[in-house]
Amino acid sequence: MWHMRHMWAWVLAFCLAWCATAFDIEAHDAIGQTAASAMDQEATRQIKRMMGGQDASDVAGWGHQVDDTYPDMARLHFQVHDDAPGFCGETRTAKCEDNICLLQSIKHFYGKVLSDEGRRIDFPEIDYSKVAKGIKFSDADFLKMLINLVGDLHQPLHVGYANDNSGRKILVKFRGETMSLYDVWDHAISEVVRTQESNFWLGGWTHVRAVSSEWEKDKAKWKEDGPFKSFDRWLNEAVEFTCSKAYVHPITGKKLAGPNAENGPPVEIGEDAYQEWRQLWLRQILIAGERTAIVLNDILDNKGATRLATGSKVQTKADEERKKEEAEWEKERIQRQKERRSRTSSSFINPSAFITNLIIAVFTVPIFLLVANHGLNPQTYAGLIRSILESEGPAPKSGGKRFE
Repeated sequence: MWHMRHMWAWVLAFCLAWCATAFDIEAHDAIGQTAASAMDQEATRQIKRMMGGQDASDVAGWGHQVDDTYPDMARLHFQVHDDAPGFCGETRTAKCEDNICLLQSIKHFYGKVLSDEGRRIDFPEIDYSKVAKGIKFSDADFLKMLINLVGDLHQPLHVGYANDNSGRKILVKFRGETMSLYDVWDHAISEVVRTQESNFWLGGWTHVRAVSSEWEKDKAKWKEDGPFKSFDRWLNEAVEFTCSKAYVHPITGKKLAGPNAENGPPVEIGEDAYQEWRQLWLRQILIAGERTAIVLNDILDNKGATRLATGSKVQTKADEERKKEEAEWEKERIQRQKERRSRTSSSFINPSAFITNLIIAVFTVPIFLLVANHGLNPQTYAGLIRSILESEGPAPKSGGKRFE
């Protein structure tokens, strides 16, 4: 069907646009599912209200649709550290001009939502025109950005170092393919788990109970320290994870980045190394999910959450493509309705059909009446015929004169 072909064309275009960030789609979705499992009832109700019936997993990858439309917005998703103070040292300096970096963005969007609720809080300002001219965010957009950014905080190479371009310059050999360290953590591990362990991936592992102890600790620390100190702590933990796990071969302990990294051919990430990183990757997803839930519960359990507006102000390329397809589907639906009405109306004035039905009626109606009145006994019809013939009388004799 025409509309099905166009629907699949849109899906293909969507997938092609996202192929470079496949991990982000799948990982963010898993993070959103974990967050949904840990959200309070009121927070769940409010987010569905604001997102038009969607939940945290449905909008988890939305930030990257924004990046696809406004490429410079990607700067908000990274906390790139300067190597000058010392690679993976105790002193760290992030490249964060104009507050355009991951940690400051999280604080900014959190502060914007709270302000709209009526809560007073100081938060870093960001001039959006420096990353996306003309972009405007709604309250729902603020929340969607937070869901995306908290997830990105737990992708280890989103908080990496500048000299290796957040792992993009580090080449490793993974499953017979040479790729960057960034790609391994960004989508390669995810792809292997999804394709080779589909039963596991779809088996309900994204539930907060899998990290219940971490969740309880994070909730307690959030209540004790407040949001901004918690965000700082989460960043410090993320950088520590990057330096001790993502930048280090899990079996040999060799440094993959920094001044102590060995030069040479791409380092092999074998099956044992993959299994180690797989467990760490899955845990990062779950931790990101429970922390996303903590942020959303804090925002949406407040009585001021009812003031937050629904709907989105940001229009992405994906939104435009979806609208075009929906318009085409609507045009086809109207055309099908017109065709059905045309066929229906023409069937009432078809001359050929009328004549055919009339001829049939000429023969069938009398027969039907005879059967209805006299039954099916042949003797009845024989008697009926005789009575008709007798009623006509004998034929008259000829009156002509005979000539002899």
